[in-house]
Amino acid sequence: MTHHQGFPSRLLALAAIAFTATNARANGAFPDEFSVHFSPKAPHRIYLGANFGLLVSEDDGLTWRYSCEPWIVSSSNAALAYASVSFYQVTADDALLADSVTVTRSSDVACTWPVSTGSVAGSTVADFFPDPNDASFVLAIVVTTTASYIVGSHDGGTTFDAPHLYDTTDLLTGVEIARSKPGVIYATSRSTSTPRGPARLLLSTTYGAQWTAMTLPIPSGAEPRILAIDPADEKRVYLRLSGGVSDAMMMTVDGGQTFQMAIPAIAQFSSFLRAGDGAVYAGTRTGKLYVQPAGVIGFTAQDAPHLRCLGQRPGTSRIYACADLFLDGYSLGYSDDHGATFHGTMSFTQILGPLSCPSVQANCAAHWGRIQQVLGIKLPDAGQGTNGGAPGSSGGSHCGTGGVEAWSIWLVVAFTVRRRRR
Repeated sequence: MTHHQGFPSRLLALAAIAFTATNARANGAFPDEFSVHFSPKAPHRIYLGANFGLLVSEDDGLTWRYSCEPWIVSSSNAALAYASVSFYQVTADDALLADSVTVTRSSDVACTWPVSTGSVAGSTVADFFPDPNDASFVLAIVVTTTASYIVGSHDGGTTFDAPHLYDTTDLLTGVEIARSKPGVIYATSRSTSTPRGPARLLLSTTYGAQWTAMTLPIPSGAEPRILAIDPADEKRVYLRLSGGVSDAMMMTVDGGQTFQMAIPAIAQFSSFLRAGDGAVYAGTRTGKLYVQPAGVIGFTAQDAPHLRCLGQRPGTSRIYACADLFLDGYSLGYSDDHGATFHGTMSFTQILGPLSCPSVQANCAAHWGRIQQVLGIKLPDAGQGTNGGAPGSSGGSHCGTGGVEAWSIWLVVAFTVRRRRR
C-alpha cells in the first residue's frame, strides 16, 4: 500500500478536532466506543457505534450513513463540543442514548440529540441503562469527587429525577435492569478507601427502592462491572473483573448468593454476548473467541476476528461482530455458524455520508469532508451533492488504496488516545 501525501499532518489535525476528549468515565462493561445495536421497531435497522459517530443502516447492513460525533455530543450544548461518546444504548421504543460528558438522547433515528436534563444536568454520568421492558424507565450512575449515586428517569431518559435511588461513598461501576422479571436491578461497586475495602454486587427487586449488598470474592485491586443479566433468568448475572495484566469473567446463578469463576484470565477482553439460544460468547482484541454452547459448562477458545463488539438481533441466530479494519479487512462482520467463522459485511470505507436529515447534513458536512479525505473516497463528478460520498452505489472496498491504510492508522491512533484517558 502507498501512503497518502501529507497524511501525517491531516492525521494530527483530524485527531485534534474529532477525538479530543474530556477525562473519561466508566462506561458499562468495556472502555471502548465500538458497539452494535438493533432497533426494536424497525426489523432491518442496525446501529453501529464507532469512535467517530453513530452509523445507521436501514437495510440489514447493505448501506450505511452516519451521525457525526461532534453533533451527537453538542447538538444542544456548545460546551460539549470537544467531548467524546463513551457508549450508546437503545431503549425499548427505539430512542438512542449516548454517554459523553452527560447524556444526549435522540428520538428521531440519530438526527437530533438534545441533552438530558434534571438531576444529571452538569454532572458526570458514568453509566446508564434503559429498562428492556419499559421504554420510559432509565437508570443512570452519577459520579462526584467524593461519592456516586443512582438516579432514575421515567420519560425515557429525557429528564432524570432528583431523588437518589442509591448513594454510596464507593465508586459505582455499572448498573443493569433485568428483562425476565420487572423491577430487578443489579449494580456493581468498588471501594475507594485506603486500604481498599470490598467490591460489591448490589441487588434491588423493587425498582431501586430497597437494596441488598453482597461482597464479591475478588482481589482488592479488581474492578467489577456487569456484562449482562441473563435475559431468561434474572438470578444469573455475568460480571467482568478488570485489573492487572488480564481480565476475568465471573458469574452468579443465584442472585449473588454464590459466585463462580467462568474464565479466570482473558487478555484484552473486549466483548460479550449471551445469545438467544443460551450460548455465551466472550471476545478479545487479540483474535480469540471464548464459546460456551447452551447446556454446556465451560468455555472453549477459538480463533476469531480482532473483536471490538458482539451483538445479535433478538429472535435471530446471526451473530454480529465489530472487527479491526486494518487487521481483519472489515469493520463489521457476521457469523451464521455460532462463531466458528466470520464474514465481513461492511467496511468504514463504504459509508455513503451523513444521514440525509437536514440537521445532520448541515452539522456534519465539515466532519464528513475530513472523513472522506482520510478514507481516500472521491466524490463522483456530478449527481451526488451533499447526500452521497461513496464511489458508486455498492460502496466498494478500497483495500488496495492508501486510503484504507491512512484510515486504519487514524482509527488506531484515535483509539489509543482514548484508551490512555481511561
